[in-house]
Amino acid sequence: MSAPPAKHDNSSPELKAELRRRLLADVKAPRVLDLFCGAGEMWRRVYQERAVEYVGIDREKVHDERLCLRMDNRQYIGAHDISRFNVIDLDAYGCPWGLVYRVLERAGPGPLTVFVTDGLIEHLNRDSKPTHIVSATQRIPKGMPIPAQGRWYVAMFKTMLLDAGARFGWRTIGGLYGFNAGKTVCYWGLHLERQKGSPGPM
Repeated sequence: MSAPPAKHDNSSPELKAELRRRLLADVKAPRVLDLFCGAGEMWRRVYQERAVEYVGIDREKVHDERLCLRMDNRQYIGAHDISRFNVIDLDAYGCPWGLVYRVLERAGPGPLTVFVTDGLIEHLNRDSKPTHIVSATQRIPKGMPIPAQGRWYVAMFKTMLLDAGARFGWRTIGGLYGFNAGKTVCYWGLHLERQKGSPGPM
């Protein structure tokens, strides 16, 4: 079994901040749910001046107890109505694909802007066997080796996003992405809207 990737707290913070600034320019009255708020890097760089509402969640550390709750983000999503938020920030360590599904299942009527920090590409470059969620979303047999599977990371992410959107009634209408210097982490900013006929949050 491969060792887990090392944590790099707020790797490439300016790249992440610029991605958020660009996409928030299209969001009227941002109401932000920051599910990995940590020490508040993105709060200070971006949200403090732009958000009309901000709630931070982190199970390890929070930057301001007046704005944040220290708890597991999956538990928060399951126990709270998140439909009022139109910006969801998943500045995660590792791969937050499972949370992307949960957020799109529980989110409000839209439009919705989602930021994702995804370290999956580091695993794909280290290990030829796909993770469980990659196997499920890409319909790859479990344990099937795929040499240099990191080459297909962007296509894999887009396939996952299409699947999540189809399940919960969303379509992506715009976005940006970029990598850190070592190309071990990818940063996504996505604008989504409800598909016609979608039942809305569950």
